[in-house]
Amino acid sequence: MKICKYIGWQIIVVFLVAVSVNSGMILMRPLLMERLLNIKTTTLTMNTVLEFLVYGLILYTIFYSSTLLANFVSNHLQRRIQIVMKTKLLKSLFLRDEYMYDEKVSILTQDMENLYEHYFLKLDMLIARIFSLIVTVLFILCQDIRVGLMFISFSILRPVPHWLMNKKIQSSGAQYAEKQKNFHLKVGDYFKGVNTIFYNGAQKEQLDSILKSNEMYENARLKADCTTNLTFFFTGPIEFIGQVLPLALGLFLQTKGVNITSASLVSMYIATMSLNGPIQTMLYGISDIQRSKVVRDKIFSLLETENKEYTYSVVKNLQELCVVDLEKQQDNRVLFKDVSFTLKKTEKMLIKGSSGSGKTTLLNMIASKESVENAQVFVRDTKGNVYTDYLGNVAYLSQQPFFMNASIEDNLTLGQHISKEKMLYFLKIVGLTEEIPDILEYQLRDNGNNLSGGQKLRLELVRFLIRDKDIVLADEITAALDRKNAKKVRHILYKLPIILIEVAHHIEDDTVYKEILDLDKGNK
Repeated sequence: MKICKYIGWQIIVVFLVAVSVNSGMILMRPLLMERLLNIKTTTLTMNTVLEFLVYGLILYTIFYSSTLLANFVSNHLQRRIQIVMKTKLLKSLFLRDEYMYDEKVSILTQDMENLYEHYFLKLDMLIARIFSLIVTVLFILCQDIRVGLMFISFSILRPVPHWLMNKKIQSSGAQYAEKQKNFHLKVGDYFKGVNTIFYNGAQKEQLDSILKSNEMYENARLKADCTTNLTFFFTGPIEFIGQVLPLALGLFLQTKGVNITSASLVSMYIATMSLNGPIQTMLYGISDIQRSKVVRDKIFSLLETENKEYTYSVVKNLQELCVVDLEKQQDNRVLFKDVSFTLKKTEKMLIKGSSGSGKTTLLNMIASKESVENAQVFVRDTKGNVYTDYLGNVAYLSQQPFFMNASIEDNLTLGQHISKEKMLYFLKIVGLTEEIPDILEYQLRDNGNNLSGGQKLRLELVRFLIRDKDIVLADEITAALDRKNAKKVRHILYKLPIILIEVAHHIEDDTVYKEILDLDKGNK
């Protein structure tokens, strides 16, 4: 079973022991009733009543204590599963570009919660019920083999309707999972794109689209639930036969002089009813497990897929960046080829080109965000040593930097230890300490929307400066800024002792750049 590798066999063994100890809980009522029916009214005394009370107290103490133990072990098991799997998923999804932001969030929250409720908990319950069934069957057979076999046989027939409806249950479960995912994505788009929708007057159309998606989602849920309910409707006649016929057989055997007491018949009947409960619960559990197959396959596929390597290597005393014969094809189209250049510390480079010419792709390849084939991208230190892993030296500036709903200090440190003095030093260099009072304690909201565009870019730049980045890749960072703020940001960048590679359409003064690479015309 795939799940075992995320738990550990020691925990599984402890869980199975706890479940086996708790499996006798199902016999509490049959044992108590058998004891009661075996008490003869002609010999009933106060001592008999006290003995019955003590017997019942012992039964309840033993069985409820075992239940408490089993529940504790089960809770710890579920906790470990969630922690281990979510940790692995967080690492697996971190650099997976094939999944959108909303999909990643949905997998870690909605899908994992779905898996917890409809797979892990149900699997836990199934194992517990199997142990209970074994104990109950042994108890029934010990009363009388012939009547006991009849009770058990008809109880075993209960899953037949479920097996016949198996494909329909799986199909309705898959449709439900798909519609649930689509609705989640549409709701995310609706709220994220509120400004676009509002200013284009498309609120009614988008709302109608979401409501239609929600209706399809709820219809899929209804279909799945109705399929399950219909399946269990047909178990009723089998349950009736399984409870009445064995009792009739027991009474018939009594007329033939067979030594089987009414107390034994009643205890078997009660045990069988207790048997039917777990069987019905198991059938519902199996249905839930089958309906979770789509989500289960997706998550376990992610867990078993080899993660992208994430190496954060820092090269000390970096001196130059070298790119040799870099090329990129996309959809059988050459974006660029034979791109070669060398930039030493403090040198700047401008990349120009029309839309779709590969400017951002080139930056991503230099930043190790995209693979580089049949080419060389590396750095050298002051001693001439060559390194191909240098992610820790690279800063990637974009138009839309990310900020948490937290203080500026927390947004700068990202949980790492960085001195306040160092942060304040660079915040002063970029001019933010004069604009924002008590700057380190200032709380950012809604991805930093309580700052101006220029302030957000300068704050993002400080985030990299406090980490002593040597290479800054700037992708159209001033495109959304007014002329004054664009000039301020560029002035800061030009003064820094860094290697700067900037992608931009409009530059007032390109003399500050050592090299200009025009992807439409080649290297100039």
